[in-house]
Amino acid sequence: MKHLVLLLVTLTSLFSANLLTYNVYERSDRIDIMLSFDSPHEGTISQKNDTASITLNINDLHYDKMVEKSINSTIIQELVIIPDQNALKVMLKSDKKISVVASKTVDGFGLRIRGSIMQAQSPTNTPVATSNPSISNTEEILDTRYLIVIGVLILLVALMLWIRKRMNTSVKNASATQGKSWLFNPKTGVSKEVTLLHKRPLDNQNSVVLFEYGDIKYLVMTGNTNVLLEKFQHGEVKDNSDFEKVFEENRRRLDEYLKLQDTKLNTYKNKASADYRSSEY
Repeated sequence: MKHLVLLLVTLTSLFSANLLTYNVYERSDRIDIMLSFDSPHEGTISQKNDTASITLNINDLHYDKMVEKSINSTIIQELVIIPDQNALKVMLKSDKKISVVASKTVDGFGLRIRGSIMQAQSPTNTPVATSNPSISNTEEILDTRYLIVIGVLILLVALMLWIRKRMNTSVKNASATQGKSWLFNPKTGVSKEVTLLHKRPLDNQNSVVLFEYGDIKYLVMTGNTNVLLEKFQHGEVKDNSDFEKVFEENRRRLDEYLKLQDTKLNTYKNKASADYRSSEY
């Protein structure tokens, strides 16, 4: 019977975690005790509160020696680790009422025991509420990613609205200015009535036109190209004789301009023809 009990204890210890190291980290408002295991700890933890100490009973955890460590702190004055068969007792002694919270690490290879000054609970054996950092960390990551996605979507929507507004503005401006020439006021966008006063043909394709827009009269050559020749104000061109006069004054310049255009056109035709012939060979 004794051999069977020893065998059961041995098998139980093989499947249980062992305490490797313990470290104490002192802070002004708390003390953290970090326990490191050789395998993930899956046992339960219970807590017992006494007048001068709080004891954590950690099941399925082994350690080969007893530890008594003094701590120079106003929160916890002594740490005691006591092996107890298939469990380990961690006792925190304090002269104040403290609160103790035990939290396993994500991988289960460690346990953080945090002590802080709070209203002590009534002395009773109650399971310690162990938090799962993996769940909280996952929730924080999901929340962060969700916020990032929402922020990116908001930026994309704002960018699309801005682009749409710019495009609508451009279309409106293009529609407003379509068909307008240099005669229209670009600031007000209001077009005044254009009155054709005189017209004189130069050849089969070009003519000289005098028209009035507002208080100004314009002498323009129209046809293959539109060229503003002169502007008149204050009744400088009143009747047909005045128009004939300004027409003759600009006739020489118009002839030279048309000859120059014909020369450029012929040069382009000759060059295009030469390039075409060379490509055939």
